[in-house]
Amino acid sequence: MKKNLIILSLLVFTLTFTSCNNYGTKLMFDETELYYTKDITEDEANDIGKYLQEIGFTEGDEKTVQIAKDGDTYLFRMVVKESFIDDDEYEEIAYLFIHNLSADVLENNPVELQMCDEELKTLKTIKMDDAQEIIEDDYKIKTFDGTEIEYDNTVKYNEVDKLGNFLMETGFTDGTVKSIIFVKDKKTYVFKMVVDEASWTDLEYQDLGKEYARQMSSTIFNNNDVEIHFCNDYFEVQTKVKP
Repeated sequence: MKKNLIILSLLVFTLTFTSCNNYGTKLMFDETELYYTKDITEDEANDIGKYLQEIGFTEGDEKTVQIAKDGDTYLFRMVVKESFIDDDEYEEIAYLFIHNLSADVLENNPVELQMCDEELKTLKTIKMDDAQEIIEDDYKIKTFDGTEIEYDNTVKYNEVDKLGNFLMETGFTDGTVKSIIFVKDKKTYVFKMVVDEASWTDLEYQDLGKEYARQMSSTIFNNNDVEIHFCNDYFEVQTKVKP
């Protein structure tokens, strides 16, 4: 999940390094320090940093990550609290994150995420093969002009295509990285999106959501029920709207 995944609760639990050892060349992206080693080109590091900005990773508290390489495998190394090392939900988010990073930035090359302590010692490694297994068993992802639609087996593949084309035609997609979740609950199509907190209770924004749901229903879903869920960064539902 975006991605915005989303976009990520990964960003919430990071810490800064406690010392200034040689972690590589340092770049800054908002409040995030990104170090890259000699195996990584400056262009690759900048592409990764810009991607982290697009998905909201760099927002909020200070964070530190390192990008390295082991053979053909990119290593995304980040400092986390030890209490989250064995957190299953956190791990699944990490799986999705490295899958998206590989697909969106690193030309589908393998990526590992290494959870580290404050001295950048690896505590746990999450590998691409494990990530692919999780994704296949849970959510699948299809991208339309930068917008990732995450969906499960409650919806059909052609329905995902219809939704993606609709989002492009209506201007929802604009080439920037976004994520939505698309599922079906009984007979109702559910469209989940991350919005800012002020919009959760904004009546005018809710009216726009209702109209968008009405258009989805009549244009692509044969007048079946559609709900739009306004969510926080963790895709926890805050407000539900429907025509």
